[in-house]
Amino acid sequence: MCFSFFKKKEETVIPANIVLEITRNDFINTLRDRYNIEPISLSNPLDSSLKLTTKEELDRVAPDLVYPADWYVDELWDCEEYGLQAQLDAGRKFKFSARLCLGDMDLGYHGFLMTLDSDLNLWLLEPNAGFPYAGMWFKSGENGYLSKKVFI
Repeated sequence: MCFSFFKKKEETVIPANIVLEITRNDFINTLRDRYNIEPISLSNPLDSSLKLTTKEELDRVAPDLVYPADWYVDELWDCEEYGLQAQLDAGRKFKFSARLCLGDMDLGYHGFLMTLDSDLNLWLLEPNAGFPYAGMWFKSGENGYLSKKVFI
């Protein structure tokens, strides 16, 4: 008996072209020294390096890191879950490193996605489709977002 109806249809995904791989310590130091973002880190980290791509590749995959606004359920599935889902899909689908970032925005303390490009420029992404700028990378300070902490 075949249970093919349980199989998830495979989607065609083109991974990002990895241009730079940096150590976890270099990633943390870059965020702290250049962008004043503090790590929320594990005492025994599992990732020793992070894979970075170009801004062009980030732009290509950005729309696929946005999720329906109706997934939002206050205190159950809210901003940090959107950010974590985007972090997971960046790695699983597109093979580059992005992380949940926490900081301030017009509506208060907020979770969203962040990464560095291969030139070590910081980029933020709102993964909740309910925001007009969702799915477009922007710099810290734009759209009212100020990065403070990163989950690494």
